[in-house]
Parts: sequence; structure tokens; C-alpha cells
Amino acid sequence: MPRVTPQVQSIISNPVHTRDDLIQLLSDLLVPLVDAQSEGGARVTLGHTGTHFDSVAAEMEGYARALWGLAPLMASDPDHPLLTELGKKWREGLEAGTDKSKENEYWGDHTDWDQRFVEMAAVGISLAIAPGTFWDPLSPGAKKRVNEWLLKCNGRVFPTNNWRFFRVLVNLGLKSVDAEYDQKSIDDELQFMESFYGEHGFPSDFPQDPAIGAYDYYATSFAIPFYSLLYAAITSRSPKLADPERAEKYRKRARDNLPNVINLFAPDGAGIPFGRSMTYRFAVSSFFAAVAYDELELPAPFTWGVIRGMILRNIRWFTQKPQVFNRDGSLSIGWAYPSLFMSEDYNSPQSPYWALKSFFILALPASHPFWSAKEGPYPAELLEKPWTAVKPWMQVFTHSAGHTYLLNGGTNVGFPLRHTAEKYNKFAYSASFGFSVPTGAVNFQQHAPDSVLALSDDGGVKWKVPYKVEHLGISDNGVLKCRWHPWPEVEITTWLVPPSTTSKPYHTRIHHISISSSFNRDLKLADSGFAIHSHFGPEGSERRIPVLGKVEEGVAGRISTERAAVAVSRKGVSGVINLLPSDGGNGSMEDVDGSTNLISPRTVLPTIFHELKAGEKEKWIATRVWALPFVEAEGLKTKGWLKGWEEDQKGYKDVEELKNALGIV
Repeated sequence: MPRVTPQVQSIISNPVHTRDDLIQLLSDLLVPLVDAQSEGGARVTLGHTGTHFDSVAAEMEGYARALWGLAPLMASDPDHPLLTELGKKWREGLEAGTDKSKENEYWGDHTDWDQRFVEMAAVGISLAIAPGTFWDPLSPGAKKRVNEWLLKCNGRVFPTNNWRFFRVLVNLGLKSVDAEYDQKSIDDELQFMESFYGEHGFPSDFPQDPAIGAYDYYATSFAIPFYSLLYAAITSRSPKLADPERAEKYRKRARDNLPNVINLFAPDGAGIPFGRSMTYRFAVSSFFAAVAYDELELPAPFTWGVIRGMILRNIRWFTQKPQVFNRDGSLSIGWAYPSLFMSEDYNSPQSPYWALKSFFILALPASHPFWSAKEGPYPAELLEKPWTAVKPWMQVFTHSAGHTYLLNGGTNVGFPLRHTAEKYNKFAYSASFGFSVPTGAVNFQQHAPDSVLALSDDGGVKWKVPYKVEHLGISDNGVLKCRWHPWPEVEITTWLVPPSTTSKPYHTRIHHISISSSFNRDLKLADSGFAIHSHFGPEGSERRIPVLGKVEEGVAGRISTERAAVAVSRKGVSGVINLLPSDGGNGSMEDVDGSTNLISPRTVLPTIFHELKAGEKEKWIATRVWALPFVEAEGLKTKGWLKGWEEDQKGYKDVEELKNALGIV
């Protein structure tokens, strides 16, 4: 166990099973914010790394994001002895932050595309659900200032994505406390966001467009579905806010979405990291928190116990890892450990506190059936299928052999991000092995192109991976097909084949590379598997796994041959196998830069390298991606996998034999 401070020890020792546990966890997570709070309470400064928006908006983040946990508790338990004083402190912050005369507290005037609009949403929700803490005690003058400052979001330009809901939540909050609000803004934005939904009923984080499919956690959990259910719940509990038609529509969509979104999670609570904003960590399970808060009528196999388990296991997966926290107990920027490489240009040191959206279940009083329901396991029937296709998301999910991951047919977001290709267009994303992002752009080690086919035309200095992908569909046997162009003259068609049974620890990739006559350069190609933790020995004094002469159970190490590459560590087994050995290729276990992977800060990457000489116009590549995570308690003691690894190395004489064997037309 790494050396930890008392602040972090208090967090990681919390079992997070009961409502009281969750309240204690909330208190521990908010202590660093209190210590970093301005005198008037309106601003919080945990650090000084930059964002594209101004520092005042970043400091407002630290104030407002705490409300996602604090306001729900104040709604159900305003006199709770552990956090009542914090409720008062945050109310004072609301007064100070909207008072222009207080230069060191005021949150500033608004502009178009302003980060303040994001944080306003938490204020609006706080007014709607906990007016006794955040509105009623304010003086008439303070109420007027808060009202006027919040109203300034109306008429401003917002991005064309989930931000449009923020204007709804702000005006809804004002309406709920009988302040001045704009009903037209509510109606216009909700109507506009209907364009985010396709005929299938699932939202994208962008208006529906054949060229864009932003189906990330904003569309599946912590944004549009989350806000929709909050809207349904809040409007249904107050006659003056009633909007029954929309509320029922949002609830139907939520019920339809439940069987899909649960596939983003492993039975142990881990979420599959995919897309942007992964530093929000356990916000990924906040959709389930909104389901509970709305008291949604649940379809089978969902129960209160299942929903409770989904939320609490996901929170525990993070909060029981000391590496997630800074030494003062604050949430760091990162996923399983601190990392700026995976961050966005809108992630300030305060940003990770959006994770508290999953604490919305604290709005349910202690007497609610949710808290008396026994924490239920992941529904067993969902683990009995080798794969599940979610065609609108262009993804196939699997829990085969105890490994939860998704196969990805390509998601083209509507705006540029840091590492867009790596966050959206790898071929696989894993709850156990995560995904990797580059640290630089000058060699394979810095690119760290896991779970993807990468190509270089300069001898291996710079590498191209899928960026814009044409999704070609999912067949009845779960095979995804997509097309992409690393250069205009090079076309690649890729097939992703899921496991055929629940016991198979692998998926298969087939690539057809077609090159036009105008392209006349040598190409180096690398088809890589999952990056895996690369060290062994007692935690805290590990050393890099050695090169082995042969693979053995119970022995950490790595080995490469002409046909395959595999690594074994306490985290599991990760390997790749060339299924068309007659077409060339060479296995290699690559050391990649530290902190490239979201889950393990030190990794190796199993890879099959290929070459295409200038003038060659076509090549087929087929790779079996073999990965088996170990249960943490067992680690290297895990037995029974070696026989499967050896048997699964069977090759094929040509691509036609392979395609016939896999059922690819």
C-alpha cells in the first residue's frame, strides 16, 4: 500500500455501503475545498494548472461542483450535524459570488460560451431541491442579485451540445422559488435538444448527423440522461413546475436506456473509460443516481438493489484507490491516478468534483426504500451472453471470460479535443486495461497506440491512427465493420469480431489495406492489444517485468516471437497473435511512456509489426487480441489460463479461410 496521509486514509478506509458512509465520504471530499475556499466562500483554488477559460470561472467550479453532493443532502437532511455548517458556508458563497461589490468573491460578468453557464446549473438545481438552505434565508437584496446574475445566461450563445440543458436547469431553479425566469428559454432549449435524438430514442451529445455520433458518457450517463431525469423528478413534485408530457417521455427514454448503459460497467464497479472528461470519474454512474432520485419504474432485471449496487460499487472502485487523490484528500485530475496527459483543456484542479453527481442519491431520505434495499450484484443474465450490440452507439459490449470491454466502430465528435482519436476511435476500450493517450509525437513509445492499428510513413517517428471513421454497420453475429483513411490515398477496412462464447478471452481484428498508385512510400504498421501493468513485486517496491524464455502461470514477465507477444503481471495477461503468419509480421512487447494509460501508470504494449513496401497496393492483417484480467486478490496466483493462450494461437493459411471461420461475409 502506498504511503498515504490521514486525509486520504479516511477516504480509502470508508466501506461506502450505507447512507451514513456516503455522507461521511462527502464530508471528507469537501474538506479540501473548505481549506481552499475564499473568505466569503464563493471561490475555491486547489491548484494552478490552466484551462481555456479564466481563473475566476475555474474558482467558481470549485464552489459550484460541490453542490452536486451538498445540495441533495440539504434537500433531504438540512440539519445533518456533519454538513449543516457547510450548507451555510455555501449559501454565503452564493451571496458573495453574485455580489459585484465584492471584488475577490464575485464570479464575474458573462460572455458567450462561458464556463460560468456550466456551473450555474448546479446553482439552479440547488434552488429547486434545497430552497430552505440556498434561497429562503437570503435577504431580499441578495435574492435580487442572485436572480439577476443567473438570468444573464438567457440570450447568450451556448455550444451545440449538452450545455443547452444548463439554461433549462437555471430557469427551472428560478421558477421553483418564484423568482424571475424565462419560460421561453426552457421550452426552446428542450425543443432544440429533441434534435439530439435519433429514431432509436438515444441521444447524441450533438444534433443527429450521419457524420457525427457523439455517444460518450455525456450522451449515455452523466449529462443529457441525468439532467432529463432530474427535470422529470423536479417538475413532477411541484404543481407549479408540472410538465407531465415531457416527464413521461424522459422516463420512457431512461427505461429504454438502462439495458444499454449498464454494459458500460463491470461487475466489480469499474466503468469502461471512453471518450472525453474521464476525470469526472464516478460521475459515470450518475445516471443510476438520477434513476433512483426520480423513483423510476424499473424494467427487469433492475431493482432498487441493483441500482444501489451499480452506484456504490462504482464509487468504491475509485475511492478505495489512494492514487486517485492528492495528499490533501482532494480529487486529482486523472482516472485511476493523477495525469494531465488524459485531461481536457477545460479541466481545472477543481473540475473533478463533477464526480459528485453520483451523490444525488443523498436527496433520498434515510427512510426511502432505496436505502433499505440490499445492495444487489450485477444482473447475472447480462453476463450470460458473449456479446451485446448497441447499434446506435456503433459498439459491441462483452463480459467474456470476466473481462468487460467494448468494441468500437468509430465515433466522430463534432469538435476537436485533446487526443480525440485516442478517446473515441480505438477499436477497443477496457474496464480493466483502460486505454492510452500520447505523451508526445516523435516515436512509438510516446504515441502508445494501444487497441488500434497504427501506421507510419517515416520509419516509425510519427504514427497515424483512426481519426474520422465511416461506420459500416454491425452484422447479426456482432461483427463491426468500419472504413478509415490515415492518408487520402490509403483506405483501410476493419472488421472487429467479438468473442463467440462467454469463455473466450479474446476478440479478433481483420484489416484490409488498399493503397492507390499515387502513394509511393514505405509503411510500417503496428496492430496492438491492450496495454498492461508492466511491473512485479511487492506494491511500493516493484520492478519491471523481465523477458522470459517461455510463458508460465504464476510468473511475471513478457515474451515476443515472430507470431505473438504476451505479458503477464499481477493485473492479468495481455497478448496479441498474428493469425496470418504467411503474410509476415513480427511480435514485439513495447515499453511505452509512463502515464500514457488511464489505469496503470507503467505499461507495456503487445504489438504485431508489419511492413508494406513502396509500390505494394494491398495487404491483409489479422490479429487475435487476447486479454484476461486477474482478480486483485488472486493476482499471479491465477491458474488455468495458459492452456487457452497456447491453444488460441492457431493460424490460418489465408484470409478467406479466416473469414469463413469467423462468419464474415
